[in-house]
Amino acid sequence: MFRKDLFITGEYYHIYNRGIDKRIIFKLQRDYERFIMLLYLANSQESFRLDDIQNKSEKTFEKILILEKGTPIVSVGAWGLMTNHFHLLIKQEIEGGITKFMRKLGTGYSMFFNIKYQRKGALFGGPFKSRYIARDLHLKHLFGYIHLNPLDIKFSSWEKSINKKHPNEWKDFLENYRYSSYQDYSGIKRAEGNILNKTAFPEYFNDKNSFQDFIDDYLSFPQGQSLREGSLREDKV
Repeated sequence: MFRKDLFITGEYYHIYNRGIDKRIIFKLQRDYERFIMLLYLANSQESFRLDDIQNKSEKTFEKILILEKGTPIVSVGAWGLMTNHFHLLIKQEIEGGITKFMRKLGTGYSMFFNIKYQRKGALFGGPFKSRYIARDLHLKHLFGYIHLNPLDIKFSSWEKSINKKHPNEWKDFLENYRYSSYQDYSGIKRAEGNILNKTAFPEYFNDKNSFQDFIDDYLSFPQGQSLREGSLREDKV
């Protein structure tokens, strides 16, 4: 597939895709966990079969995420999984790194899903989408966009009420949502944190408090509105 932007080593990209015909691609907890394990293991030059790793060594979900996997080919700064799509914030570390990483990730998860649910054909709505991040402002606010995206699952109208004092349940939901890197920036220690390479990205957040301040600012009105509606509009799935 021809891409508007070539993947350049050392540059940042927003990567996203969704299920074909907007179908659900994560039905159960096990589905999310499978994709998360692939996020970790696919980030390497090495080839692997996740089923073989688990069957031979009886590795649990947490133990898979601490395995030695070799030199990463991309750096992941943020990620978020929703029921029918996903978002990744990635820096390419070697030539061809993003393409190889996404091929392993997409193929591995599609095969798992099709076998598990006894279906055939494409799982995703075409090749993964990508957007080159040329501005620091855009890069920083993708950390907000990706991490707040799961609010759509439970609070479909949250953006329409952004000019009001946002309810505490928004923050409670995000802090308890396992299927994104939000918890890793909120100071929660977990195996999923090994997916990230925060040092490959600008040091926007010195600690969990600065991250929470950023999220509060992002949700505020009118400070964050132009960024949500302008810089990030094209990244909607």
